[in-house]
Amino acid sequence: MPIHLPPIDRRRFLAGTLAAGTGLLLPRQLPAQEEPPIDPNLWVLLADIHIGHPHDKKRRGVRPAEKLEQAVREILALSPRPAGVIVAGDCAFLHGESGDYVMIGKLIGPLRRAGVPIHFALGNHDNRERFLAAFPEAKKQAAIDPGKFGKYVSVLETPHANWFLLDSLEKTDFTPGLMGEAQLAWLAKALDARPDKPALVLAHHNPNIKGKFPAGLKDTEALLKVLMPRKQAKAYFYGHTHCWNIGRRTDLHLVNIPATAWLFNKSQPRGFITVQLRSDVATFELHALDRKHAKHGEKIDLKWRT
Repeated sequence: MPIHLPPIDRRRFLAGTLAAGTGLLLPRQLPAQEEPPIDPNLWVLLADIHIGHPHDKKRRGVRPAEKLEQAVREILALSPRPAGVIVAGDCAFLHGESGDYVMIGKLIGPLRRAGVPIHFALGNHDNRERFLAAFPEAKKQAAIDPGKFGKYVSVLETPHANWFLLDSLEKTDFTPGLMGEAQLAWLAKALDARPDKPALVLAHHNPNIKGKFPAGLKDTEALLKVLMPRKQAKAYFYGHTHCWNIGRRTDLHLVNIPATAWLFNKSQPRGFITVQLRSDVATFELHALDRKHAKHGEKIDLKWRT
């Protein structure tokens, strides 16, 4: 099943809060004609948001909730707005606690009320059951479309590319990741069914190539055996390392999405990336939360392999 949170109908949300007698102070709502248009080929990617409960929970000198709030404000300021936001795992602080996911729901609320859907992959600090318990919409999907082989996968079809969201969580609080034979068989079948459009594959864990960052994906070579011969597979996206980097495995692009929470290397940027899709190329832009960072605004064009 997919793990997606659809937009919240704003009028229904306002009616609900008024009926409940709550005192929420909401941002000024623009008339419909003033809302930025939505670009179906523009996507936002985040990773390693590490949200904890309470709001001021802190690690390595960083309050992740504050960083995500800033990222949400900046995403809402984009014009045009993205077709969706994808979070590449490690949504929860460390142990996938129930309160972490409740807090995430509050922090991403402005995006959903603005009409932006959120799509999730899960990482090693997440817990599937607690995530579903916190989000009734996702739990309802799970009841209709049970998780395949104990993992949650999905395909997002867009005009210029298909996103394949995978689940590399092996178990909570266990750092390495695992796709598993059943998920890789599903991926091969799903790719073969969609040969005519670029395939962009995303999961939380980094590929463990040449022993670099060995706490990454345990079955990296098995994943690459699926991706490499299928030329429609253009790129693999991941988080986990809290870095911003674009590399390659021969002609397959490897895109490391930056963290919004704490950093392992303080020289790295903290933020998110936008991906502007076209038929044969994609433009990536780094949005550093620190506007003074040397890489803020960096744009990279990646031409898809043929």
